[in-house]
Amino acid sequence: MEISAKQMKKSIKRIYNRLDEVSPVDFDCGTLCGEVCCVYDADETHTEELVLYLLPGEELMYENSNEFELYYMDSSEIKYPHSWKDSIYLVKCKNPPKCDRSIRPIQCRTFPLVPHISKNGEFHLVLDESEFPYICPIIRDHIKLNDDFINVTYEIWKKLITNPLVYDLVDMDSKDRDKRTSDYKIVI
Repeated sequence: MEISAKQMKKSIKRIYNRLDEVSPVDFDCGTLCGEVCCVYDADETHTEELVLYLLPGEELMYENSNEFELYYMDSSEIKYPHSWKDSIYLVKCKNPPKCDRSIRPIQCRTFPLVPHISKNGEFHLVLDESEFPYICPIIRDHIKLNDDFINVTYEIWKKLITNPLVYDLVDMDSKDRDKRTSDYKIVI
């Protein structure tokens, strides 16, 4: 059964609202690093810009936004699962860090946790220790995450991976992570 754009947007909005109920820590973590994950941009020494890939349907949240630039890439241009036949949507804040937090992407809302499917098929959340062009103090300093944040993030990602496209993406990322290291921290 095909879901309409209106239904999809409503579903994404419910996810956003649920994630708004929790926070990784009891304070604004941006005060630790000067909101580096929001304001990072490429310069002479760093060639990559900070863009966020969106999950299927999430692009609908940005259709009328003046604060985010929404664009897309053909799925064949980047390493994505073969099941992703349509365009891959990306978003970038136009005026960081003063972007509309009410429509920040799911990956912002769940950071520093990322979904992971183990080699034996178990679903976990792990700390996102990917190489970033900046340092996240929560990860570097091993700051304890709030239990409610961990539990709600787990609940949301567990629901999201019921979408076969999201599952394929998480599975691909998990396999890549397993190839790079076995030293990631399972949170739940």
